[in-house]
Amino acid sequence: MRLQITTDYAIRMVDYLAQRRGQLVNARNMAAELGITYQYSMKVINQLKKGNIICSVQGCNGGYLLTPEASKASFYDIICLMEGDVRLNRCTDMPRFCERDDSEYCAVHKFLQEAQEKLIDWLKNKRIVDIYGKKRTSARAHAV
Repeated sequence: MRLQITTDYAIRMVDYLAQRRGQLVNARNMAAELGITYQYSMKVINQLKKGNIICSVQGCNGGYLLTPEASKASFYDIICLMEGDVRLNRCTDMPRFCERDDSEYCAVHKFLQEAQEKLIDWLKNKRIVDIYGKKRTSARAHAV
């Protein structure tokens, strides 16, 4: 499974906004600092706005910031917003996909289903603050 670049950018943008703790951020500045074209960043921003992860403030001093609901959003929520459900294999997505119609007995299906469930559970329990907290900790460890 590989996340699309759009999803990677979305996670990085949410992290970027989280680090600024409520400070309004200009889209052009954020895009430039993250190495994303402005046009592509606006595509990602629009998706994040639809998902109620970020909001915009209009005006000459406007910009973007995380919504209060964003603190509750998990990585799973962001990934599903950008890509749809997390699936490791077609048979874990569609129970009758297997042409042998034996997903109930297939060892490979059971293995992939268990892996998928563990991945989803892990993603649901991770928030952007989990990354940010580790960045701050590791930065302090290098300073000592």
